[in-house]
Amino acid sequence: MLRHLQCLSPDELFSLEGLARQLDGTNTRCVCSVTLPVPRASRAAFAAVFGRLRRDGLVHHVNLRPLSPRRLGAMITAEIEARAEPALVAWVWHLTRGWPAAARAVLRTARDQGLIRVVDRHAHLVGGDSHPRPSAIDELVLPVREADGPVWEAAKAVAVLGPLGEAVPRLTAEALDVSEQEARDLLTRLAEAGVLRYRRSDSAWEYRLPLARAAVGASLGPYERRSLARIAVSALWQGTASCADPSYLPEQIAAAGRLVEPERARTDLLAAAERLAHHNGDQAYDDHRAVRWLRAAADLTTDQVERPRLLLEHAKICLAQGRSEEGLSSLQLLLRAHRDQLRPDQLLDVCFAYLAALYRAGELTTLEKIAADGTLQEPGAGGPLERAVARGCALLLLGRWREVCDLLGAVRRHDQSGLTEWKAEFLASTAELWLGIRDGTERSRATLPTRHRAGGATAAEVHSRVAELLTLGEIRRAEQLLADTGRSPRQLGLPSRMLIALHRGRPREAMDLARRSAVTGVHTCDAVQSAMYHHAAVLLVCSGRLTRAGELLALAGARQPMLPHLLASAQALRELVCGEVEQARSLLRAAVCRAESDGVVAGTDTLWLRVADVAMHVGRPEVLEECLAKVEGVARRLGTERAEMTRLVLHAAVHTDHGAARAARRLAQQRRQPLEESSVLSHLIRYGMGDPAMLRDTYTMLGELDALMPRFWLRTVMRTHGVAVPGRQATAAENERLLAVLVSEGLTNRQIAKVLRTSEKSVEGRLSRLFSRTGQGSRVELAMAMLTGRLHL
Repeated sequence: MLRHLQCLSPDELFSLEGLARQLDGTNTRCVCSVTLPVPRASRAAFAAVFGRLRRDGLVHHVNLRPLSPRRLGAMITAEIEARAEPALVAWVWHLTRGWPAAARAVLRTARDQGLIRVVDRHAHLVGGDSHPRPSAIDELVLPVREADGPVWEAAKAVAVLGPLGEAVPRLTAEALDVSEQEARDLLTRLAEAGVLRYRRSDSAWEYRLPLARAAVGASLGPYERRSLARIAVSALWQGTASCADPSYLPEQIAAAGRLVEPERARTDLLAAAERLAHHNGDQAYDDHRAVRWLRAAADLTTDQVERPRLLLEHAKICLAQGRSEEGLSSLQLLLRAHRDQLRPDQLLDVCFAYLAALYRAGELTTLEKIAADGTLQEPGAGGPLERAVARGCALLLLGRWREVCDLLGAVRRHDQSGLTEWKAEFLASTAELWLGIRDGTERSRATLPTRHRAGGATAAEVHSRVAELLTLGEIRRAEQLLADTGRSPRQLGLPSRMLIALHRGRPREAMDLARRSAVTGVHTCDAVQSAMYHHAAVLLVCSGRLTRAGELLALAGARQPMLPHLLASAQALRELVCGEVEQARSLLRAAVCRAESDGVVAGTDTLWLRVADVAMHVGRPEVLEECLAKVEGVARRLGTERAEMTRLVLHAAVHTDHGAARAARRLAQQRRQPLEESSVLSHLIRYGMGDPAMLRDTYTMLGELDALMPRFWLRTVMRTHGVAVPGRQATAAENERLLAVLVSEGLTNRQIAKVLRTSEKSVEGRLSRLFSRTGQGSRVELAMAMLTGRLHL
């Protein structure tokens, strides 16, 4: 294997021709690689030598072309063994233009540096538009690194100044302190080495491979980077250069820092961030550029009013994006350097955001200390009421809700300012809600639209109340609250958006949002995230992806969930599907004991319904009476439609009450949540309350949700009741797809047999037919074909 033949001199090329002719008639073959362009000095010799070798049949010429984005996505999926998300494919494509060797180098380096994270067998890009450090991709810039000093310095200058078009030679000359002609000569040498390309159409110099530009740029020292950014900013401000990319100037301003005029820099950064927000609308919350620009603007300003405001805004966006550590940094700076400039209401907002950032960054030890004495950073800072509220917020985040109620009850009785009282009321009512006391949150929600319009309620409070409703399954009330306060679902956190998508019958979107939430930098799992993980795991179980469901629940469990019984409920469902009934019973017993010990009521309606499922599975219908009694208590205390619907389902089962069954079905239809309605109908069928029409309706609904597992079991019930299963060929294809999914999940034949309630011999026969029809030679090949999308069943 001979690589980079374009680097050979004319004499070396003639020697190569002689060696090639000596190999003629032997069994030896030589593979050579040539990267265009060939340097001008050896171009004629190159054409002559290979022209003669091709004429004499001694060279077989193959043009290697870059991969299309679609094929690049398939390659990434095969390399990582996880489906590549569009943002990851677009990022790799932008850096490599589809060249396989460069793409593999990026993937290898990005995984080592934590820029790629896999959740639910989907590979996500984390860190926004970060670039891999050059250490592992030196080969891509080797021709540049091996060049002499001035050429390497010119390459580094173009890595920053390249987008400035025809001004590049003049600005490179300024950066290197040489004449413009000398700079042009250096750029020409880089072009002849195949590093740069000169576009005659607009007199622009650019890197042939964007990844090489990123790698060279990453090698710049801090002062080098700031100095080159200063040159770019000055040229743009003076009008001696231009750039079509509107984000280029603010990026260079942020990099230059105080090397450029601070006031103008701050103004331009804020204007750019505002334009970005106006252009992207609600999606601006997902854009990482605005975060950099806001923090840079905050660092540049000396205004003692504006700087705290910018730092707080930066921190809030960071928290919304899951960049907890960055948000925490800004909040710590606020409390350390700007505490005296904050009004009492602002200080409380900053303290609340700081505690939330600690929680999301996984700094639970620090949070425990604050819960003990209410001290944020400086011992004795703030009055006793402020410290009590800080303690209450920390206790709330730690899930110690009874302690929150006890502590803040005294604050509400003794506070005279009204402000601290309101904050205490908010915290206490939130804690009470999870304990089944809803009066406080009902009062808060009733006045929230009016207070929000008057400026007395923050967006954070609105989002918090919406998240509570979604966690409790009250989607209609959540959507109404959003409408009344003029908020958009896009402005909510990813877990809340996931629950809305799920309840509105968009399971694919819901799973995408759940995965995006899981790959963020959040190290903990609050109430709405607990609900998100629960529903995502249920969706995976219903689609037959049992291993992936277990992995997702393990990830959630490691993040110290605020409502662990929701995860236990989903895990029990998975164990039940896998035929591990005792394991399911053990999980549920432990979850019930913990919830009762903590006094938690929210979400236990779902838990008790799962206990009833296990009881019916093992033939103990008498347990349903206890489940009904528990759910009746939950429904009285929470007053939610979901708890009432669960009560009606269990009442129908215990008392063979068809009226209650009809009421449950009617309520499910009114709520218009396909997954929930299909679950209600499935339970009623399981408890003997179904009729042929209900069986058909449920089967259709489950098909729209791609719920392969429940559909598989329901077909057996339909046949038992003499109800025709529609589409014989479609049914056979769906059975085959379910089998392929279970194989791709890594289940053994014995495990598959337990899931499908059949024999191992039957599974072996079905697998043989599946392998024969699809042409896959093994379980691994089948799994990879399913993962990459090459096999559609």
